[in-house]
Amino acid sequence: MNLENLGLSSKNLQPSRIRQLDIHTSNQIAAGEVIERPSSAIKELVENSIDAGANLVEIVYSNGGKSFLSVKDNGRGIYKEDLSLALSRHATSKIRTIGDLITINSLGFRGEALASIGSVSELTIKSKFIEASETFEISSRYGELKQIKPSQYLEGTLIEIKNIFKSIPARLKFLKSDRAEGISILEVVKKLALSHPEISFRLYEIKDAGNPREILRLEKSAGTNGLSTRIQEVLKNSFMENSQQVEYESENVKVTGFIGSPTFISGKANGCYFFINGRFVRDRSLLSFIRLAYGDLLEKSGFPSAILFLNVPSEEIDVNVHPSKMEIKFKKPDLIRTCLKTAVRNTLNVERFSARSHLSKQAYSYFRKDSSFKNHQRTDFSSNRRESLDLGETLNLATSVDPKDDIAHKIKHAQSLENNRLGTPKAHLFKNFIVAQNDNELVIVDQHAAHERILYEKLKSQKYDQGIATQELLVPEIVEFTSVEVDAIIEKKSIMKQLGLEIERFGPASICIRGIPAVLGDICPRTLLINLLDDLENFDSPESLENKIDKVFSSMACHGSVRSGRILKYEEMDTLLREMENTPNSDQCNHGRPTYLKLDLEKINKLFGRT
Repeated sequence: MNLENLGLSSKNLQPSRIRQLDIHTSNQIAAGEVIERPSSAIKELVENSIDAGANLVEIVYSNGGKSFLSVKDNGRGIYKEDLSLALSRHATSKIRTIGDLITINSLGFRGEALASIGSVSELTIKSKFIEASETFEISSRYGELKQIKPSQYLEGTLIEIKNIFKSIPARLKFLKSDRAEGISILEVVKKLALSHPEISFRLYEIKDAGNPREILRLEKSAGTNGLSTRIQEVLKNSFMENSQQVEYESENVKVTGFIGSPTFISGKANGCYFFINGRFVRDRSLLSFIRLAYGDLLEKSGFPSAILFLNVPSEEIDVNVHPSKMEIKFKKPDLIRTCLKTAVRNTLNVERFSARSHLSKQAYSYFRKDSSFKNHQRTDFSSNRRESLDLGETLNLATSVDPKDDIAHKIKHAQSLENNRLGTPKAHLFKNFIVAQNDNELVIVDQHAAHERILYEKLKSQKYDQGIATQELLVPEIVEFTSVEVDAIIEKKSIMKQLGLEIERFGPASICIRGIPAVLGDICPRTLLINLLDDLENFDSPESLENKIDKVFSSMACHGSVRSGRILKYEEMDTLLREMENTPNSDQCNHGRPTYLKLDLEKINKLFGRT
């Protein structure tokens, strides 16, 4: 073969020869896997502090961590003789042999963090080993080590980093603004603080060469309420008011933490925090397991809020998946899914989320004084007797009702029901909302959403008891399809029977509907069949049969529930409220939307300036 004809020669082939990279270059390449941005360095350093037994960690940064950041702790410190080794790649005190990778119990173990940071920054380590009397320090300037020397006295370890990524302009220009990098640092500290309430954290920012500004101060929280106190301090939102504690253990897997109300949701997954053996992880499978556990209580496009800790035998997980150590593999993912699903559902089955205070707060915020009242001129009625109002006479006319009248009887009956959870109906507004009253609350109910949940739970209950009760049609419904479609529908005849729909072939291109689910009442059989066929189109998807059928039930309930726009009678409203009180999960419809909200009388009085 003539290389010259191919445009190749020994001269232009020479640069493609394989060669060994120098240590400095390879270290900087490897550093890009471990240290992506200043917050990555903070994460690695704080994890080292936690592994060193510190109960106080102080973090300081400037310019989003680009020009300066430091981490100081009161842990056990580093031997003088180990300081230079600490800046060497794959030098660690956490493991000794490859066998130790199977049972990792520390946050750090790879021995790459300090070496990676030192290769892309100006780094100084000052440390005093707990049994030593002197403090020593070592410095590294973009991978070049300096001599160990005595340093000013301190307890524990102080690591300072300056001008990170200055030696790699390509990486530096891809960092975000100082504010965005500062927020990333704050988020990292929050996640580490959530998993370690027994440690105090301080976070400071230096601006314009001034004194450090305190961003976050978290005191260590001990005792049984330590975690809940730390969550409240870190999140600073209404999560704890709308959450319930989770405790579950099975087959050496323990699940603890808190889950939010099914209505306390967001459009993003950043409200879910997962910790495996104390380590924060990002795992799509865990998120999908949680959403599966919420099931029909969760809005389809929403994400729940949860802070969950899983204690798993270390030999059952692999944390050595990525240098950042934020990804994880489970040896038995099915066991993890079952444990998470059971833990969450056991908690959701308990009626503890009825308060849903965040919905009420949101409702109160919508009440505003009409701006037209600001400049409204008040009318003086005292000068014109003919314009005065006889409120007493008007009130007497409004309340003078014949005791034998049916309305009066209903009012008397209603007053006896006001101690019920959802009270008694008082009005029907906008052809969709029931306004009710109990002892001290105003209750607003979405009639369609509420009835949808009632029908759905009845269908599920019948499925597990005696099967779906079928109501035979007086006049069977004939629905025309193509012959190919009829063949496909008849194949699903047994599934239709499970769903309470009785069908049979009627000629080569027609289906005869002889019965429909009795619980759905007066509905259009043809529309129900077509909707079910749409739901069953992907029935062979890799999902449990229980979840598939439940999804179909949800669609059936939506189709059969009382529609928005229908005006309900008093008896119908009262029946709906009473059924809601006796129906599981009636706080949410099948799609996760709230079915009702409550307004407290005391807060309503405040809205009107009454005390």
